[in-house]
Amino acid sequence: MEYTNYKYQEIGGYRLIEKIGSGGMGDVYKAFNEALNRTVAIKILHQKNMGERFKNEAYIQSSVSHPNIARLYEYLVTGDTACIIMEYVEGDSLDVYLHRRGKLSNEETENIIKQIAAALSYLHNKDVLHRDIKPQNFKVQPNGTVTMLDFGIAKNKYTPKLTQQGYLVGTTEYMAPEQFQQLVQKKSDVWSLGVLTYELLTGYMPFDANNAVTMRVKIEKGEFTKPRILVPHLSDKLNTLIEKSLQVNPANRFSAAAVEALFKEEQPVLKPGGSMHNQKPLWANKKILMIAAGLVVLIIIAIVIPKNTNTTLLPGQPEPDVSGANIKQGNEQTRTLKIDVSNASNAYVILQDGERKELPYEITGKEGESFKFRLEADGYEPKEVDVSITVGRKSYEYNLEKIKE
Repeated sequence: MEYTNYKYQEIGGYRLIEKIGSGGMGDVYKAFNEALNRTVAIKILHQKNMGERFKNEAYIQSSVSHPNIARLYEYLVTGDTACIIMEYVEGDSLDVYLHRRGKLSNEETENIIKQIAAALSYLHNKDVLHRDIKPQNFKVQPNGTVTMLDFGIAKNKYTPKLTQQGYLVGTTEYMAPEQFQQLVQKKSDVWSLGVLTYELLTGYMPFDANNAVTMRVKIEKGEFTKPRILVPHLSDKLNTLIEKSLQVNPANRFSAAAVEALFKEEQPVLKPGGSMHNQKPLWANKKILMIAAGLVVLIIIAIVIPKNTNTTLLPGQPEPDVSGANIKQGNEQTRTLKIDVSNASNAYVILQDGERKELPYEITGKEGESFKFRLEADGYEPKEVDVSITVGRKSYEYNLEKIKE
């Protein structure tokens, strides 16, 4: 059992069994209520000044009911500690699931994305913005069901203003261009879904950079390597989803309902102005299209990758070995992951042994290795972080929450 640094072994009739996660506001424990014969996940708030945001999370999650969203059972306060008691979901988080495979097939990706799209469409119909669509916030159950877990920064029309002016809410790599101007909308979630789809299929992030400024420029311009260059046999549906989700102008972007419809029997086709109607599938002559796509890929590769040492690299691709020897791939290759904080110039890293390091900080390790540390800055809430070395990731940029006075 794991009760490290926590004063309770039982909360509200639930016996804590083990710690299963950690986030910006608190820790999550697996727990069991003997009287109800119920296993649950309990999120315990540690950051006391985040109480209003924590309560808002509970309010939104309790107001929704969907097969792909974890149910909230209860919100309670024990002493001075607030807790959210929710459905315990078996399985791996989607980031762990992806890491084990490197990238997913068309079929696996479609199964996952259509479930997330269904949950998003439901939320948007209830005027709920999730604002943090990323692999860490979903679990893949053993039977293939995908479940949305976290509503930490979700908002609806009743959500009070909890974010200070100038502070960006979300995870930079998945943020839509308009979020940098604090103009978040429902279609911002669809952009994040497009980023997630690209990541699942290719093993890479569509927008990757060594610093937050460059990444923001790439996102705002919508510049990314076309997925079919990395995955020539990408399905037409998924290619359409990525292309229509990663549109810089939200007016040209799919809605969550359009994404949901894309995976049904009929394909949605955008009319001028963004409305939809159903037509026969556009990919009826699939064999011809695939041959044509293959020829296009060969032409692009011949142009983009000349035969010299100044090769243009795809995102995450290793440097070429000019000696002619193959570069060693797989779990034995050492990789470097850069960690930085984009909104606090005085931020630093606290390692598990207590050592303090300046930012940007580089982690070096073999693929699959995990690292835990804490980000701190004067005037900001500390943030616990757990990252893994992966092929498709070269850097992580974080935002810290300002301490409210």
